[in-house]
Amino acid sequence: MLHIAPEKVYITEEVQARPECRARTERMIGAMSPGEVRVVSLRELNDLVQQRGWKSLPRWGEMQEPHDPDLVFALARFDGEANHKELLARYPNLSCRDLAGYQTLMFRPDGEPWWRQQMQGIVCQSAYQLHSIIGCPFRCAYCSFGTINRVLVNIEEYFEHLHDWLALGGEQRLWKWDNWADVNCFEPEYGASALLVEYFARQQAKYLEIYAGKSDNVDHLLPLGHNGQTIIQWSVGGATQTSSFEPRTASWEERIEAARKCQQAGYLVRYRFSPIIPVQRWREENTALIERIFERTSPDVISLCAFGWMDLADAERCLDFGALDPDFVAAMRAAAPFLRERGYTAGGGRPMPHEARYVLFKHLISEIRRVSPGTVIALCLETEEMWQALGRELGQSPRNYVCNCGPMCTPGAPLYDRLVPERLAAPA
Repeated sequence: MLHIAPEKVYITEEVQARPECRARTERMIGAMSPGEVRVVSLRELNDLVQQRGWKSLPRWGEMQEPHDPDLVFALARFDGEANHKELLARYPNLSCRDLAGYQTLMFRPDGEPWWRQQMQGIVCQSAYQLHSIIGCPFRCAYCSFGTINRVLVNIEEYFEHLHDWLALGGEQRLWKWDNWADVNCFEPEYGASALLVEYFARQQAKYLEIYAGKSDNVDHLLPLGHNGQTIIQWSVGGATQTSSFEPRTASWEERIEAARKCQQAGYLVRYRFSPIIPVQRWREENTALIERIFERTSPDVISLCAFGWMDLADAERCLDFGALDPDFVAAMRAAAPFLRERGYTAGGGRPMPHEARYVLFKHLISEIRRVSPGTVIALCLETEEMWQALGRELGQSPRNYVCNCGPMCTPGAPLYDRLVPERLAAPA
């Protein structure tokens, strides 16, 4: 487990009352160096949201004195939307970071027509996904998942609902867990990864995807009997991006080495270049990253996601623009008023204009094709316009494509089996 030193750790009375939950919590706290550890009621937890400022969620890069997030251990709840509303009526602040514990199975409507229209054409795919942790102790400058981390600890009860959840997803093949946190930061003391991997090993046509993110903590996964049913995804960026904007994360070399170990253990591995930040030597550094990825591993899919999710003013507050390519800085500043009028609200489209993102993607696609011509490449959270510009080079359509975490992006799905080589041989 990543060693952290939260100033405050809170355990709900419900957690404390359950022996298995208390044991998991104590095991995790034992791997930390916490300040105050306190058992609280739901009423007290509701009040702490205001007292500790948990609703004010600055990005790490905006913090004057970054420190490890407060940590809350709570229970997942499965008693329905009516009870959820009743609980929030009594304790409205428990909606913060889902302290109420209801966001365990979530449907992302990102491929629905109304969502694409609302999000100004951002292309993604709808799917159910699994969650148990919100928040991350890494300190990526552009990320707002600091301030507070919430961990659901009644994992055994969580598993009682998995069968019904997978049935609810119908033909969905890939089940992502957990992109609201780099869950490997909390393992193996958390103990959820092993349980999920072993559960999905017994499934047919259902794959678990672990969002390893920017962690290299994978040794706990290597001996597990995954039966080829678990996919592990890393987020990667060039050397300057990793060292300057992603404190406490594993270096890109360490992430690739973690992927190599997992691939050697039989897992399918994937990478997401995310977020692609145009630092001053972004071409050279991303080329070096691509070459190292394919020297050490054989990913089946690589997704490309440009730095975004915020307007220019937010970007300048959390990133040191002096470290960026000056041409991209000039493009962002010139385009800011036009992008605001365009109405982008998420994903691609801001703060970098279309032409600047196109230059990023064009270079990365060219370099991936040079090193590994057959690797499937997809755009992540991009616009219809960008798909129109690059779709022919990608060999994919925004209406039907293979990416890192789409619901049908696994072996056995027709499009995947057509695009991905039958056997992905690991480098010698």
